[in-house]
Amino acid sequence: MIEYKPVKPQLYEYKSLFESTGWTSVSDDVLKMAIDNSWYWVSAFSNGRLVGIGRLVSDGALYAFVCDMIVLPEYQVQGIGKAILKMLKDKCQENGIQRVWLFAAPGKAGFYSKNGFDIRPEDAPGMQMKTN
Repeated sequence: MIEYKPVKPQLYEYKSLFESTGWTSVSDDVLKMAIDNSWYWVSAFSNGRLVGIGRLVSDGALYAFVCDMIVLPEYQVQGIGKAILKMLKDKCQENGIQRVWLFAAPGKAGFYSKNGFDIRPEDAPGMQMKTN
């Protein structure tokens, strides 16, 4: 049985989940800052083991950004991501947040479309700052 809690993960748990995605490696210091500076977390546990997370970065009033929706591969397609995303959306609605955004990993946009998000139109794409 999966247990969902609105708690921050421990650094070692977050790092393990983050690395399971194959995303670019990030230092422990950066991951710790992400943990501490996020507005809201949802953590999913199976028998005490962290198997999924999602977090919000937000001003708590107008904007929120869904980050790090991660479920361990062996726990995917069991509704865990859907439950985490619902809890994140509920938190935003409870606080009257007007804009909730996210970036989907390649091949994952369909999941978000099925769970209450629209793909931005071609004439209103998201942007990101250039890196050197």
